Amino acid sequence: MSPGRLHPSYGLLLAGALIATAPSIAEEEIEAELGLEFDRAAPIDLDADSSEFDRRNDRLSFTGLSIRQGDLGITADSAEATRLDFEDSTWTFKGNVVIQSATTRTWSDTAEVHFVAHRLDSAKLSGRPARFEQQKTGDRGMTKGRAAIMEYELASNLIRLVDDAWVSDGTNEVSGPRIAYDLRREFIIADGDDSGQVRMKIKPSERDGS
Repeated sequence: MSPGRLHPSYGLLLAGALIATAPSIAEEEIEAELGLEFDRAAPIDLDADSSEFDRRNDRLSFTGLSIRQGDLGITADSAEATRLDFEDSTWTFKGNVVIQSATTRTWSDTAEVHFVAHRLDSAKLSGRPARFEQQKTGDRGMTKGRAAIMEYELASNLIRLVDDAWVSDGTNEVSGPRIAYDLRREFIIADGDDSGQVRMKIKPSERDGS
């Protein structure tokens, strides 16, 4: 094994142990505090500067779009969809795409968003780079991350970062080809492989420095 390279499984365990900050309270209490479970019965509000319907290609187009359901919202310069029904549809957002919940916000150049049963189920974001921020529980600062591609699974409260991925909890940093971040548990998993490395930067605390 070359110097500085971690075995994939070792990278997973070490990264998880490094920034495992899951609070010792019930998961439902975590979800309530973080606002991870938004009101699925809330109506979906859509506002746009303009809209067009291409009947020939059966496609809806919007500019200056904003979609909101309770605490969850999406804004973008433009968007396209094959149907307006949110029961089972895929939307493509382009330009200054922002997805925001009570504590988490993502930014990207483009996003392919899938709605299931009238709620946002998942999104694949890309950018230069795509970014996210999450307010940690107990007002303990922000966790930030970035990558060329981010897969945001709202149903499982998971963000996967792919290609030049980086995540920081404000004190420690993890970078590598792939990183997964559990929004519910505030837990980072980094995965190194034969083509990439997992790198970690651990900053000494003020107590250690003194």
